Amino acid sequence: MIDRGLPDAETIETVLASHEGAWDAGARVLSVQDLSPGLGQAAVLRVSTTAPDGRPSQWIVKIPGWGHQSLLDSRDNQLDRREAHFFGSNIPGLLPRGLATPPDATVVSHNGLTWIVMRDIGTALHQRWTPAAATTTALRTALLYVPGTLHPDLLDTPWLEREGYTAYTHHIPAGHDNLDALAHDPQLKALFTSEQVHALHTCLDAAAKLSSRATELPATLVHGDLTPRNAGLDRYSALVLIDWEHVGVGPVGFDLGTFVSLYRAFGGHGELDELALLEVYGRALSDLADTDLRHPAAQGFATAHLTWGLHLRLGPGLTAVRQGFHSETPEELASHLDDIRSGCLRALSWASAAGVDTAGH
Repeated sequence: MIDRGLPDAETIETVLASHEGAWDAGARVLSVQDLSPGLGQAAVLRVSTTAPDGRPSQWIVKIPGWGHQSLLDSRDNQLDRREAHFFGSNIPGLLPRGLATPPDATVVSHNGLTWIVMRDIGTALHQRWTPAAATTTALRTALLYVPGTLHPDLLDTPWLEREGYTAYTHHIPAGHDNLDALAHDPQLKALFTSEQVHALHTCLDAAAKLSSRATELPATLVHGDLTPRNAGLDRYSALVLIDWEHVGVGPVGFDLGTFVSLYRAFGGHGELDELALLEVYGRALSDLADTDLRHPAAQGFATAHLTWGLHLRLGPGLTAVRQGFHSETPEELASHLDDIRSGCLRALSWASAAGVDTAGH
């Protein structure tokens, strides 16, 4: 993967001028701000433009596969192309009222790279996440079941991600190694008790079993990376979602599980009642499906915690801590350790729901 310098205002202006889109012909680029996420592999830029008549507008320009590497080390060979496929397809238009994507998303090509240009929806994304907002999110997330119900062939779309809960299974060996190393690290040895370490090893070893069971659950269209950083509620309480690189087909409950798993880590305020949120989601989902899906939703929710959540925390999460990536300040380190501990313990609380026996020896 090639590291490139970010495109400047002149380059972006040239790209906009050479393609048709909702931006005004002859728009001038006034400023470019780098928003590229620390763990992403795309360049993400906020671009301020002005039309020839002086009207200003704000855009997000995203260039997948720009060249950034991270500890997440994705093995998904579709990752750099899937979001462009999504915005170039009819799927955004099939999302029911209550779900939304950034307006005027347009896919263009420039110098062999794909660019996605869309309206800036920062106002919705920068809201304060509260338990009440999380409850609304649970209701809205159930709506992702609708497109696959009305258009069953949609779930056979070849570029959709399959089994996203296995996306980070290649970090399982590192997770085992990191757990084994805790006892010898004065800074980390109190992170988990010996019983909890054993239970976490067991959950890591259960990945194949969890994957097999998840494939038997009712399937739904999933965002695949639904976290507070990738979601917001607009003024009409619609759930607005960005970063569709992992859009795919997965078990019901999975998206809610990823949202809850990283709620506090990604800026959520207050403690979530996971059982209550799952009940809200499960009832809404069952109403949409006209059959009781609360039990499979709980299994899919638990799977998200025990795969996606654990693999990220015990693999690259603990590796980053052990390698000193979060030791700039004691507060920063404490925050990451708290997320690893609390996230893993919350995952363990769902082990039995996913059929994993953490007490066996």
